[in-house]
Amino acid sequence: MRPTPPPGEPDLNEGLPVKDCGVETCVLEEGARRSGPFECPTGQPNCTPDTNGLGIFVIEGGSYCFAADARSRFCPEAFENVPASDTSPRPTVRLTGRDPVAHQNRVVGYTLLGALQHPQSPGPDEVVRIHSIEAKGTELTVNYCPWSSDCIDTATQVFHLQGEDLQRLKLRATLPGIDGGQRRAVVFEISVRLRPEGSGRVRKYDVLYREPGRPWVNHCDSRGSDAAGRNATAFLPGLRVDSVNAAVDFIPAWTTIGCESGSIVTCLDWGYTPWDPDTGGDDRIRSHVFGSCLQAKRAAYFVGQGDFKSYTENGTRFVKRDAYGLGRDANNQVSELRTLEALWSPLGAVCLNVENRRVPGIPLPEGLYGVPSCARPPTWTPTGKLATGTVNPAPH
Repeated sequence: MRPTPPPGEPDLNEGLPVKDCGVETCVLEEGARRSGPFECPTGQPNCTPDTNGLGIFVIEGGSYCFAADARSRFCPEAFENVPASDTSPRPTVRLTGRDPVAHQNRVVGYTLLGALQHPQSPGPDEVVRIHSIEAKGTELTVNYCPWSSDCIDTATQVFHLQGEDLQRLKLRATLPGIDGGQRRAVVFEISVRLRPEGSGRVRKYDVLYREPGRPWVNHCDSRGSDAAGRNATAFLPGLRVDSVNAAVDFIPAWTTIGCESGSIVTCLDWGYTPWDPDTGGDDRIRSHVFGSCLQAKRAAYFVGQGDFKSYTENGTRFVKRDAYGLGRDANNQVSELRTLEALWSPLGAVCLNVENRRVPGIPLPEGLYGVPSCARPPTWTPTGKLATGTVNPAPH
């Protein structure tokens, strides 16, 4: 028997029906649009917003940065494939992210080289060129070529590493010194190692780094938060996620790197992949719901209005439902979604029921930047295709 809604609340089963896209035509309205990447306003020279946007790449309070001399030196966000050109005759791969020391937290990239171990052949590692790094779904592939080759002919010169073989390769990135030598140049070695466990939806890895000769360190560090132990990494192909406002850009040459405690990998774990799981191809509806999930997980209600704050706390539970039944364990019933908090798009909350927000004690901005309350009875909107609710009705 279907449970009765709380007093005064409409029946969400009636107001928010789920479509079965296998038998129904599912269309995303033209009014739906993505959030744009964050750009520093013109004339603002010291624009250095916090990276991680409160929970995007790693849980709020955690770190996804490589450290040197006991401070963050580089925060990796993606592998970027760079094709051969007139100025660079061979394809290369850059480790791209934010450099909080040398570049005022702006996005920069450092070219990767490789050292390949041959278990059957004793001796030093073979120095190799990195041709490209890509993912199909969340399965990572590193393509490399011998140092002596021009790395162009993919049929005869390019070789591939996947799965457990990835641990044979050490990637290397060199960060230049800055401040007239006051801060030294740093070489980081990087190792990617497949984890044997993981859900069927998402392959998990350990991404480790070190300065040569020093112990390996996991680059995902939850720093004693409620996500302790959740330090695996997963990869997102063909997309760039902005580390300030979680805007998603389609960039085929990029493979995004995310920690499992952050919004990127959590949304993948929840079943909100931006690609069609049957074909692996881009899917506009799934991409929209994925972008919405990035904001909903962090309670970033007002991203579209330029407020990048997260209005929740680590460990706060909430429930969710989408208009298409895409999420893990999704179904047509909403017995668990008893109190509607908000409808979501990639721009944040489309509507917000303030009395039902997941952490009532966090003050909200006056006027809510014009974000309205959700309709009663609730209905999906042209852009609001993901719903969240509190586990128990919030106190009034």
